[in-house]
Amino acid sequence: MAREDLQEAYDWLRRARSNFLKAKACVDVEGVALEDLCFDLHQATEWALKALLLYLQRTPPPLHDLETLLGQIAQGGIPLPELVKEVAKLNRYFALSRYPKLQNPVSRQDFFEALDLTEETIRWVEEEMVDRGRGR
Repeated sequence: MAREDLQEAYDWLRRARSNFLKAKACVDVEGVALEDLCFDLHQATEWALKALLLYLQRTPPPLHDLETLLGQIAQGGIPLPELVKEVAKLNRYFALSRYPKLQNPVSRQDFFEALDLTEETIRWVEEEMVDRGRGR
């Protein structure tokens, strides 16, 4: 893998962590909508999955559907942990951020579930990249 390609994968992963940390830090900030934070978590998850695709030398598709991204990773022969498979639930937050009247408001429970799913997905992507870098 070319050094610049590897750097691009790690740049996407860095941005995933950034959006995750922003959402986590702002949950109790007055005036910040949980829907917006869940959009950040969707974005973080999307970027993490695309980082893994880049690491695997596959061009991520120009879409935002987490289920499709998971499918492309699985097609590459990488088994998906059960908890990571659940991350497709976050797709609703992508649409919700653009069309607020389409769905019910986000509860704190919804937010913390999304936070946990995103954190687990980022952790899994990091582990996959480290393990594959060691020649697993």
